Amino acid sequence: MAFARRVKQIVAVTPNRIGMFAELSSAISDISVNIIALCAYGVADKANFMIITDNNQRAISALKAKRYEVVKEEDVGVISLPNRIGEARHLADKFAKANINLEYCYGTTGDSKESLFVFATKELDKAIEVLNK
Repeated sequence: MAFARRVKQIVAVTPNRIGMFAELSSAISDISVNIIALCAYGVADKANFMIITDNNQRAISALKAKRYEVVKEEDVGVISLPNRIGEARHLADKFAKANINLEYCYGTTGDSKESLFVFATKELDKAIEVLNK
């Protein structure tokens, strides 16, 4: 059975320019920290990165040294799911039936048998409880 849990995610706001992803990921990998999940998007002149690592404190120190506009941590939920058809729908149905509004979500898939789903909501404890039923 899948188990949902609360984790800390790094949020970094940087200039939106060519090479920023390379710069940010280099800053993290250069200190031997692994990126577990990442979502990034640009809006006008800003780039927004949401990052889960295996050592957020070291990653935050490295990113703050780059003097990005915002570097902070926030709580999100994560759940590992079987990588198969219908798993996202199953989660979406649970959120909808429990009347939980997601602020955003992102996930990973690939050739492995599992995928990682990351979600943010103002009702994080309730969402985790619903997913763990």
